[in-house]
Amino acid sequence: MWIITSLGFFSIVQKTTDKAAGRLTIRARVRSDLEALQATVLPDLGAISESKSTDYRFRATASRELVQAALAQLVAQLDYSNFKNQVAEVQGQKREHLYHEVWGVLNKLQCDPGYEVKQPAGPVAKPAVGTRSASRKASKPPGPSVHPRPNDRGEPVVIRQPHQASDPKAWGDASATVTLPVGGQVPGALNGLAFVSWAEAPTTRSGWHDVPGQAPDLVEPVFNCPADRHPAAGVVILEQDGRVVLVSPSNAFGGYENTFPKGRVDDGRSLQATAIKEAFEKSGLQVAITGFLGDFLRTTTFTRYYLARRVGGTPIDMGWESQSVRLAPQSALRKLLNGAADRPVLEALASPAAVVCTDKLPRFP
Repeated sequence: MWIITSLGFFSIVQKTTDKAAGRLTIRARVRSDLEALQATVLPDLGAISESKSTDYRFRATASRELVQAALAQLVAQLDYSNFKNQVAEVQGQKREHLYHEVWGVLNKLQCDPGYEVKQPAGPVAKPAVGTRSASRKASKPPGPSVHPRPNDRGEPVVIRQPHQASDPKAWGDASATVTLPVGGQVPGALNGLAFVSWAEAPTTRSGWHDVPGQAPDLVEPVFNCPADRHPAAGVVILEQDGRVVLVSPSNAFGGYENTFPKGRVDDGRSLQATAIKEAFEKSGLQVAITGFLGDFLRTTTFTRYYLARRVGGTPIDMGWESQSVRLAPQSALRKLLNGAADRPVLEALASPAAVVCTDKLPRFP
């Protein structure tokens, strides 16, 4: 693949020796093009090698996921209206004139019909459903994709192994587990409550401090966080049909395939406000706290978990830290929760004596 950018000209291929390592080779005519690529969008590019006996004198390798993320970042940063002018500004007039010559040669594609590849008339025949090729295509997992939301540093997040969406009928079946991956679709409503983006979600520290959904009348024990752990808070979100909301951390971060939404306390937020914020950032859902579940010692945190119910939002708005949101019956949780730190939370959920629920649910304007 040839790519001409304002950073330089690159030829990206996968050599035979690249396949086993899952990487790509990026070639360039001049070293400075690769150096510019590394300095701007591909900091983990491998060592640049030079050979005067090959077609492209300079080359380096990087994983396919990193190259994909770098190209996505170039697209995200594109803000110019004229490419040649941008090249002149970044790389100078001499490079701009060279690219103009390339533009002139490729203009023949537009002027000479002989270069056009004619597509076959009519629809292309597809294998019949049930044939070997159709079955193989249907079962093939999706390839890497870029999360629609960048991380906290503004960098694209590559999902190496995206999940497949569940059959839409599973949403209405309380005994079924639903998987909604990034970019998936949700029904208009579930259990009588619409899926609508939380337009009034706080964006400031003070806004999250006073976020609706907190339960000031909830009786909670003292939070005694050990000195060697970070305070954190999370929620177990219960749907009206009895199913539980789980999130799948992007690229199984921390080794978790699925877990409950939670995060560390910061900016002086209360435990309840933190739990509501983390629920929104991880799942896209707006929740209201309905009860206290327990305090749990985890690998690096001491986490207070609350029970909560969905009152708004949509999982389509899940943040970059999640690659899927799942809705699962409680009978399926033990199989889905692979992290040892989540087992005590699951045991507490299964024990009514461990749950203290609020008598007064939070009110919303």
